[in-house]
Amino acid sequence: MRRLAHTTVRCKASLSLLAVLACLALAGCYGSMDSLDQRVAEMIAERQRLSLGQEGVSDASVGLPKQRVGSGLYDEQPTTNNPAAGSLPARPTAGESTEAEPAESADPNGSAAVERIEFDLPALLAYSIEHAPEYRSEKERLFLATLSLIIERHLWGPRFFNTLSADLSGTPESGDYDTALDLVNDFSVTHRLPYGGTASVSALVNYTNLLQQASTNTSADETQSSSINASINLPLLRGSGQVAREDLIQAERDLIYAVREFERFRREFFVDISNTYFNLLRQEQRIKNQRRQLEGLTGLADQQQAFYEAEIISRFEADDAAAQVLFGRSDLAQVVDDYETSLDSLKLRIGMPVKQPLVITPVQINVPQPALDEAESIAIGQAVRLDLQTRFDQVDDARRAVKVAKDNLGGDLDLNAQVDLNSDSGRDIDGVDLELGDSDYRLGLEYSAPLDRKIELARYRSSLVDLERSKRDYRTQRDRVALDIRDAIREISRARLTLRLQDENVNLAERRLMSLRIKDKRIKDNIPPRRIIEAEEDLLDARNRRDQSRADLQTSVLNYLLQTGQMRVDGQGRWLAPGKLFPVGDAEIEPPADE
Repeated sequence: MRRLAHTTVRCKASLSLLAVLACLALAGCYGSMDSLDQRVAEMIAERQRLSLGQEGVSDASVGLPKQRVGSGLYDEQPTTNNPAAGSLPARPTAGESTEAEPAESADPNGSAAVERIEFDLPALLAYSIEHAPEYRSEKERLFLATLSLIIERHLWGPRFFNTLSADLSGTPESGDYDTALDLVNDFSVTHRLPYGGTASVSALVNYTNLLQQASTNTSADETQSSSINASINLPLLRGSGQVAREDLIQAERDLIYAVREFERFRREFFVDISNTYFNLLRQEQRIKNQRRQLEGLTGLADQQQAFYEAEIISRFEADDAAAQVLFGRSDLAQVVDDYETSLDSLKLRIGMPVKQPLVITPVQINVPQPALDEAESIAIGQAVRLDLQTRFDQVDDARRAVKVAKDNLGGDLDLNAQVDLNSDSGRDIDGVDLELGDSDYRLGLEYSAPLDRKIELARYRSSLVDLERSKRDYRTQRDRVALDIRDAIREISRARLTLRLQDENVNLAERRLMSLRIKDKRIKDNIPPRRIIEAEEDLLDARNRRDQSRADLQTSVLNYLLQTGQMRVDGQGRWLAPGKLFPVGDAEIEPPADE
């Protein structure tokens, strides 16, 4: 009767155990999530450095996803919170005070009962890079593209597999049983060849132990067999050469495209956040302009009331001035509400809690106005725009796709070779003692004629169409870049002219209002209040237009740099001025100063 193998394993049988341990070690290497994330970060930094230079290296790491906590994960009928109308918390107001001025309590520069966060533009950009949901989504997109490349590379590298199986079998015979335990370990390595085909090596060890036997059985207690198999499959026609590496080539190029796309997004994101920042400063200045007008209207109303009491003007003129004060308060409340809405939208975009008080503080930012040479600007933009470079490279992708589709039209001719090295079948315990006499080999060619290639022909025709579309899309995008650059140049020219005109308009409106007020102080030259009110409105409009023109000029310059591909942002979100673009005197754009 055969027995279970002894605990002291023979040295010749240790190959299987070493194979198992090797597989476990390899599994441990690939099973660390931290090491995988580190590898992804290194690959991204490498591609950023290769494609964009050292200045283009930015943090693109993402954390592990948060696990959902709760008992409702597998609920088939999740609960819905929908209270009845009678239990809703809305209630009528206790009354409103007509003396309240929401503009005062909502002043972005006023005092607040809770602690506020103050952001200038650099701090706002730094916070946005860290917390903005859309920025994080773009980082994750780049992260996923890198993971796809890691997967594709792994498919082309050596891949190790180990399977350990145990089978217990028994056969009833003469009231007794033959019971055997088979322990099989299969260790294999596969590798895709650079220009098509695969090569694999596998080692198999089979232990058979008879646990119980019939009394008539006189066989040995235990047996072992082993074999090593090596095989290769090599295509000689279809699927051979560079077309075999198409998936790997495309995955490598896709990561470059993803790096460019992420960097393009970072630059657009910088411009968008900067434009929002400048717009908030403009809205703050508009609030100040509105308050200054309200102060002037209030003074005028008080003066007209005094004239009325002195019986110098009519009641209608005094009431008209008082009504303008009410209109001014209403307008002030509206512009403050617009500012708070814009501020809340910014908080939502940068990932800040909407309830968190935020104050936007002005900071001097030197954004010099560039020399506007249309031909040179278009040439630069068409040469360095990252999105246009990707479109150009995608034309080459379409050309390779045509070659792959054309290759699929041919026939198959494959070379197959296999060698099996087996152990001596006559020995009970042989370890890895292989016998050439018990081994065999096979070498052959297999040809498949291209009798049915209708689907492949249709795909080849589709690839030709895709190539023409890719070329056309590149030409269209190239022309669109030129159009965007011309629009950006026109925006700067228009913003420069508008700012000069509005500066002069403010000076005229201030002189007009000052002249009217001087005349109004003399009783004999009393000016109708309507003329003063109109002058106040004209001055307010001129100041708002001037502040809007300043913001437009700032944003138009940044947009010009973005459209020409000359916008550069470092890893911390700071703007890097182009090497030949320097501040020159009045060309510097500064935030509007308090007047």
